[in-house]
Parts: sequence; C-alpha cells; structure tokens
Amino acid sequence: MNVRLLLLLSAVLLGATACTQVPQWTLFYVADQDKMPEGALAPHIAGYYEQLEQCLAKGAGMVKLSQSGKGSYKCGYECKDDQTGDVQCARFERVPAL
Repeated sequence: MNVRLLLLLSAVLLGATACTQVPQWTLFYVADQDKMPEGALAPHIAGYYEQLEQCLAKGAGMVKLSQSGKGSYKCGYECKDDQTGDVQCARFERVPAL
C-alpha cells in the first residue's frame, strides 16, 4: 500500500471520529417562568453542549433575550431517553439565584 494513501486514510478516519463526539450536557429552558415546571423535561430541551459552561451561558442568554426578561433553565449531565417519552439525567446544574 502506498504510504501517501495510508496517511490520507488515517487523516480521514481521525477527522471523522472528531466530528462524532457526543455532547454531555443538555439544556432545558422554559420561557416566561421563573421556575422550571414539574414533570417531563423532554418538551423543554433547548440544546446540547460539550461543556457545562457552554450550556449555562446559552441558558442565561436565552433568558436575557426573552421578551419578558423571565425564564428558567438548567443543564442536565449525561441525559438519556428513558423509553417513556422523557429523559433521565445523571445530575443537574443551574446558576444560583442572585
């Protein structure tokens, strides 16, 4: 096998695996409410992020840009489909109230 071809195949494989990294944090957001409602979280999914800081920043930005200036968000770590139409997360993080 040609050395150049081997290097090209290696570069393609490395590039492909870098693009398939699974995000670890899920943003849950509710507009116009100061508190996240009880019950299913799946309808409130607003994005997926690799880092907690990205998730929290996006949630804060969504609240800031909302028409009412209100909103509630939290970030769930390693959330999975629970086969009942909702998600379960290993843990949650949210910004403490000021």
